[in-house]
Amino acid sequence: MPAYDRTFSPPAPVARVVVMHPVRRVRSEGIRGKLDTGADLTVIPETLIAELGLAIQGTVWARAFDGTYSERLTYYARMVLAGNELPAVRCVATNRSTVLVGRNVLNLFLLTLDGPRLRFELRQPRA
Repeated sequence: MPAYDRTFSPPAPVARVVVMHPVRRVRSEGIRGKLDTGADLTVIPETLIAELGLAIQGTVWARAFDGTYSERLTYYARMVLAGNELPAVRCVATNRSTVLVGRNVLNLFLLTLDGPRLRFELRQPRA
């Protein structure tokens, strides 16, 4: 089981994420992805929009961790997480350097959080 990332306070489960264009073969380098079961949607860095050539697909009202609401542009992107290439998922972008992996991605996996030991396991269920 991988260890939580202790640079977060409190420590958090973090996995390597590759973000890709939904159709073309354009992809990011590996990016730290904080696994956030409290986030409905996955959030990607704004810098990836131009880098990957992602097109706006709509808008969604989103509530930030501080409780404020804002209308955010949505995009579709594919991802590689825990060694698994995933289908395109809807995401929003903000001014951040990491990916915030929300439940729209996490619900494709079995996720075990072992808080007392600061370890986690992320794997796709067997068919």
